[in-house]
Amino acid sequence: METKRITTILSAWLLAPATCALAETGARQDSSHLLVWAFLGMCALIVIIQLMPVIMLAYGLVKGLLKGKEAPTDAEVKAHK
Repeated sequence: METKRITTILSAWLLAPATCALAETGARQDSSHLLVWAFLGMCALIVIIQLMPVIMLAYGLVKGLLKGKEAPTDAEVKAHK
């Protein structure tokens, strides 16, 4: 009987600190309004506009490199002689 009482007290003493975990439910409150989304859209527009010259420069560079690879025609060879 004494062993049963000690086991019960020991179990209660060990399990007393165990409480329910208060975990996040995963539901998110979205408090973003139209002005926040408009601001983020303007930021994205600025980034895209700044990338346009880089894209045009890269296109011109590739076009120039590929143009230099063409074989000269007979008319061009005779003109250089």
